[in-house]
Formats: sequence, structure tokens, C-alpha cells
Amino acid sequence: MKRAFSAMLATVVVGGGVIVATTTPAYAACDNTGTFISIINKKTTWKRTNVHSDWAQPGINIRYSKTKEATFKAEGTATIGADAGVVFAKANVSFSGTLGKSWSQSDSWSYSGTVQRKPGKTKGRLMMFHEAKSFTAHKYRVTNGTGGQCKSTTVYKKAGTYPVKKNVNTWGIEYS
Repeated sequence: MKRAFSAMLATVVVGGGVIVATTTPAYAACDNTGTFISIINKKTTWKRTNVHSDWAQPGINIRYSKTKEATFKAEGTATIGADAGVVFAKANVSFSGTLGKSWSQSDSWSYSGTVQRKPGKTKGRLMMFHEAKSFTAHKYRVTNGTGGQCKSTTVYKKAGTYPVKKNVNTWGIEYS
């Protein structure tokens, strides 16, 4: 519904002067009411996969070489129920079609690294991380408020993280 505005223009010529008067209605409706979902707080993150070495003590050089399937599944949006498909579709468009609901890659992995001494940490292991996109799904309702002002009410804000479809990984040492 388009915002309704009416104006009455009166022009009066009195003694060589011009007087212009305008009036607007007491109520002008909000343009776009309904329930909406937007994708906000977007960022790139690196999530742990299931591919990692055994734990080692500080000072040890770890060499990891194995053929295995690495996997990572989407996190966080399962609690939104019926909106999950809509949230994924909007997030995927928002990130230019690069997201998947899960990622897996079967390959031979071969990496090495040295576990460093870290305050409060007693061990480390080589860990594969996969690129992911995190965001907040914001569902909100827009209604007509007082005086025709648009009123927005949050239904929910839920965090989600989805893997990218491509094989974009990095290795690092995870400490514990």
C-alpha cells in the first residue's frame, strides 16, 4: 500500500502577496507491513573439521598424513523450525550463492607443525579448518503504529554458520 498523502493547495492573491497553505491528513499508513527475515552481522569465519592429528606435548613436531573424509555441517539455525529453508536461501543469496548446508571432501592430508608452549595449555594438535560464513537471521514484523508510523517488532534473532561449497581450508595447531 502506497503511503497516502493528500495536500490541498490554496493560492490567494491579496494585495500583491501570495499565501500558500497545505494540509496533510491525521493518519498516513505505513508503506510496507508484514513479517520479514533479514541477514545481518555477516562475516567470514574458520570452523574446525573432523580432520586432526593426535594430541602432542609442547616442543613436539607433529606430522599428520592420512586419507580421510573431512566434513563440516551448518550450525545454529535448526532451532528456527519452519523458517530454516527461508533463512538458508536468504543467507545464500546474501553471500553470492557460495554456501552449502554441509561440506565434505575426501583426500589425502599431509601437514606438519610444532606444538609451542602456551600459557595455560598443556597440549596441541594439527587441525584442519574450513571456511564458513556466519550471520544473524533477524525475523521481524512491521505494523502500523501510532499516527501511521511504521512499528517494527523483533520476532527472533538467531545466529547461524554455514560452510562454503568450495574446498577452502587452512591448517593450524589447536591447543588445549
